[in-house]
Amino acid sequence: MNLGRIKCFFLSKGYGYIEDGEGREVYFSLSAIDPGSDRYLSSGSEVYYEAITTGMGLEALRVQPVQW
Repeated sequence: MNLGRIKCFFLSKGYGYIEDGEGREVYFSLSAIDPGSDRYLSSGSEVYYEAITTGMGLEALRVQPVQW
């Protein structure tokens, strides 16, 4: 799993972006957030995620908020 921070999340639109450790943007959709996790993620929140490369760039799967 990778560690990143929520750069922005548009709940009404159903998608957002994670900034990875190298400063790259990683797209994620609302459906990528693990069930049982808080579906509202605010900017700056740390998350774990898996990433795949698509024709459009990096996409996050299995997004999970870091629990403190």
